[in-house]
Amino acid sequence: MTAEMRAVDFFKAGGTLHQNAPSYITRPADTELFNKALAGQFCYVLTSRQRGKSSLMIRTAGRLRRAGVRVSIIDLSGLGTQVTQEQWYLGMIARIANDLRIRMDVEQWWREHGTGGPIQRFTDFLHDVVLKQVEERVVVFLDEIDSTLKLDFTDDFFAAIRVMYNARASDPEYDRLTFVLLGVATPTDLVKDPKRTPFNIGQRIELPELNRTDATPLEEGLGARFPERGAPILDRIFHWTNGHPYLTQRICLEVAEAPDGTMSDDELDAIVERLFLSDEARKKENNLNYVDSAIKAIPDRRPLMKLYRRIFGGENVPEDKRDPAQERLRLVGLIRAEDGVLSVRNRIYKQVFDQPWIQQNTPRNSAKLVSIMASLVVVLALALVAFTLYQNQQQKLAAAQQTYGTGFATSSGAVLKLNNLALLCNADAGTARDLFYGKQVGKLPLTTAAQRADLFDQLKDSSIAADLKVAIPCLQPQSQIPAAERNQLLPAMQGAACRAGLKDEQQVIDALGTFSCPA
Repeated sequence: MTAEMRAVDFFKAGGTLHQNAPSYITRPADTELFNKALAGQFCYVLTSRQRGKSSLMIRTAGRLRRAGVRVSIIDLSGLGTQVTQEQWYLGMIARIANDLRIRMDVEQWWREHGTGGPIQRFTDFLHDVVLKQVEERVVVFLDEIDSTLKLDFTDDFFAAIRVMYNARASDPEYDRLTFVLLGVATPTDLVKDPKRTPFNIGQRIELPELNRTDATPLEEGLGARFPERGAPILDRIFHWTNGHPYLTQRICLEVAEAPDGTMSDDELDAIVERLFLSDEARKKENNLNYVDSAIKAIPDRRPLMKLYRRIFGGENVPEDKRDPAQERLRLVGLIRAEDGVLSVRNRIYKQVFDQPWIQQNTPRNSAKLVSIMASLVVVLALALVAFTLYQNQQQKLAAAQQTYGTGFATSSGAVLKLNNLALLCNADAGTARDLFYGKQVGKLPLTTAAQRADLFDQLKDSSIAADLKVAIPCLQPQSQIPAAERNQLLPAMQGAACRAGLKDEQQVIDALGTFSCPA
């Protein structure tokens, strides 16, 4: 920075640096984009805001012109969003014609070719007008492509660019036409319809942070203002910004306009505090507001915030360019990759977008809450159903005990007693055993050992076979008959089974053990 040049003229924070800006820092992307565009390769520079995309475009366009390439630069945001599809495409070809100095009445040409749709006329204009009237290579820079994402007809536009790229195989004229796309988007954002082929052409140009080694112009500018202090001042700036283009230029500009002195680290830290870290700065600084607003504008941002929380906490998260959450955080500008590991982009961001901010911007897991509430509702419903079923069952058991238990205790005939006992077994086997073996069931009278044996001795024929097949297994005689009456009751049961023709029934044999019947 010369003595005559003011700091405001040397450093520039925000906006596009002109071609000869003294504070422009050349990065590998400058060489890569120029060489690829000059070779006719489709390219895209898709990264976060204030990363230097437009400045890169302006300088590359200038170099291409000096190399004999015809260049058109279109800021797509300038075409508007409250326009019709016809107006949008007409505005684009008018700018292309103007940049390439094609002398014609664009509106008249547009009307004369009105039989085709807007996208057809756009591609026809490039092939039949531009490539016919311009003999040199043509590079069209499309800046601010993210401004098109809310338009409902731009899927066709990006699809048309892909078609023209693929047409090179059959029409060599298209080899002279190259597009360079720049903006805050991912390639998958460009074609929104999932049923259509995604935008999958071109060379991605990475635009990393400024490299301290290459930042000599900034060091010289600071050194002109603070002699022999340029290097340490810039070192401290990079300590905070990690080479973020806008933040670095912004601090450099502020430092260069500071009062005379030595500009110590403490003084520079105070500038950073005032510009970015204070409560007022967090509310007013456009770069910080953009990051905050971009995150808040993402409806389903919970996965992003969970990922950012891990990175912020120092967890070793490997870079994965196929991960949509990582790609979105990179586009917002919050994170960077270094040696294949993700980290918060710089110290300023780490202090601004901190744990309280993470907590504030992490939505509650509504799906999980809904799932929990739904599960609770289901559990309560099932519990209510189970309770209702239990009550009904208890009522049925009580009714069965009353009906069949009373029938067993009060009936005088053995067949009727057995029938009630079998019905009670079907309803409540436990109660049936208690009642039969002389345990108290409600107010029903107790049975005696003699009565129990006599019941089976009185069963004389096969008519009671069905009830015996239920009652004998139910009573579990092998384990339930008291020892004192086993020699009396077990033979009585076996005899009844013989008379009923059940000696070969397996369930009866299992209950009574092996027995033989008289011939």
